[in-house]
Amino acid sequence: MTRAADLAATARTLIRKPASEVFDAFVNPETMSKFWFTRRDDGLREGETVTWYLGARPDAPQFEVRVRSLERPRLIVMEWENAGGFTAVTWTFEQKSRDTTVLRVQETGYSGDPQTVIDAALDSTGGFNQVVIAAKAWLEHRAPVNVVADHVAD
Repeated sequence: MTRAADLAATARTLIRKPASEVFDAFVNPETMSKFWFTRRDDGLREGETVTWYLGARPDAPQFEVRVRSLERPRLIVMEWENAGGFTAVTWTFEQKSRDTTVLRVQETGYSGDPQTVIDAALDSTGGFNQVVIAAKAWLEHRAPVNVVADHVAD
């Protein structure tokens, strides 16, 4: 039997681009801002903390992301605040062929009472599924899917 504290949010998709390009889309703030959170940093660097924004307005809500590990082009590990505590978010970029990559994301380490953990894991699962598809749409077709802006406007 799984305990609520052991829950993980997960998402994955195949993107028809090389792993290095998919990886760079999350490391590069200009690219990531086209399909997910708005960023104003100079790129992700291991050991640094960056700020991400919910939208492009100057007064947009913001949150901090701690970059724990970067292994180009296969792994990003970060921490961010979720449901009152910090969780670990692990991105893996598995190159299947020269031009295809399986992108996986998993968030673990939720804290709080069982219902808070369940709600946070379900919310993150939905959000991560949106972002992997938004990344796919941007990288394969240059089609912007404004998942954060549309979610915030909800």
